[in-house]
Amino acid sequence: MEHPSHPITRSTRRPAPWTGWLLPAGFIAVAAGLFAAPKRVDIPVDPPGAVDREALVPAPRRVAMTDPAHIMVEGRAQACNGCHQIFDSAHPAGTVLSFHQEIRLSHGLNDRCINCHDAADRERLVLRDGSTVPFADTPVLCAQCHGTVYRDWLRGMHGRTMGSWITGSAFQSRLGCSECHDPHAPRYDAMVPLPGPATLRMGDPRRAAHAHGAAAPGAAGRQSPLQRWLHDLHPSDAGARADVPAPEPGPSEASADPAAGGSR
Repeated sequence: MEHPSHPITRSTRRPAPWTGWLLPAGFIAVAAGLFAAPKRVDIPVDPPGAVDREALVPAPRRVAMTDPAHIMVEGRAQACNGCHQIFDSAHPAGTVLSFHQEIRLSHGLNDRCINCHDAADRERLVLRDGSTVPFADTPVLCAQCHGTVYRDWLRGMHGRTMGSWITGSAFQSRLGCSECHDPHAPRYDAMVPLPGPATLRMGDPRRAAHAHGAAAPGAAGRQSPLQRWLHDLHPSDAGARADVPAPEPGPSEASADPAAGGSR
């Protein structure tokens, strides 16, 4: 049985010619609105905080002693043993400095040179058991008294990590103790913290509460710059929100108030 063939017809209607102008007309309307809007919006932002450039240098705080141990004498490197193995010190324990007058010992009970330096080999550091380590292993020496800090340093919680945060990366560099601390006077001077971020959505608790007519003490200090800007544009709305009465105290709070005749 043959079925009559019915040709499938598709609509060939085309959109009206004027619809193609809707998108350009929309862009023109948006451009006109932006052009008619105020040219500048004054948002009360705080001035940026001043930051010392030295605090942003990604480098060690000091140059640590390296192996072989030496000092610079008249522009030339002089090994420690070059003098200490020839001349006997007038104070072998190092309680009084005869030559290194620029050093000031301020390291707790470590008030003698031989507490850390080996008396026989001044280019080595001495441990409590009498063994010696090179200057490259200075953290091992420090760990004898500062065990908890050394543990935190090994885990990355103390000290500075440079190059990469990935453990085991070839670009990662962990600074040793003497690259940040002076081993003779390791205590840091008081440091001023860097200013925190101040974006348009973050408040500044240091701002005075009455600077923008806040109804409650400290209200303006908790407002972000955008909130203060809206407050200046619509002060009546801010006043209406401030006039909202506080909720009535509950039964437990009323009984705890001595003025209400309750008891504690």
